[in-house]
Amino acid sequence: MIIPSLNYAVLTDALHALKDGNIRYCESLGFTFDEMNALNQLSLDELFIISRESAQFLAVTVHHDALHLLLAKSREEVLQQQRIDHAIRLGGSIALLNKYFGLTSNEVCLRRRLLGVRVPYGRTPEPNEDTDAAIWRQWQQCRVANLESTDALAAMMQVTQTLLPKVEGLSLTMVWKRIALCEREASDREGRTCRMRSTAIRNLMSNDWRR
Repeated sequence: MIIPSLNYAVLTDALHALKDGNIRYCESLGFTFDEMNALNQLSLDELFIISRESAQFLAVTVHHDALHLLLAKSREEVLQQQRIDHAIRLGGSIALLNKYFGLTSNEVCLRRRLLGVRVPYGRTPEPNEDTDAAIWRQWQQCRVANLESTDALAAMMQVTQTLLPKVEGLSLTMVWKRIALCEREASDREGRTCRMRSTAIRNLMSNDWRR
């Protein structure tokens, strides 16, 4: 006869807790002190006899809200692992993977080995002007304002995926660095323009006041 897994699992779990002195855990399972004392004195043969019984000695209650949260969490975790693997395959550097996923250098190296991804040593090569322009054009089509967000990383991965067949040696790291640089330069230009406008307005106001 097949051992009912529920009886066996709960009994062995409770016995492990008792051996560790974790009485409160056994209480949380619903066992009384008399039952705990009886379980603690079970022989191995008695344990298997009880485990073989078809009658279940406990009732299972499904906590639906908790289950739904766990299901959603597990789906998100699977998607996160897929994003990490995809970023590594696209040539994501240790710095990038640490920034967006919090991975250490050892974790990145291990994942690369598992995925069979080899990364050339040295600094990330600089793209030529055509590649630079192509990256920026693609980025404008799916731009995300907050470069620190995972949505921005997803957009950069999309840019890399789109240009990869057309640009030899392109990597996610190269795309990330160029987009970050271009966005920083664009922000600096806007800042200078705003400062120039503010200065011009102040000059006009000053001239009007003098009149």
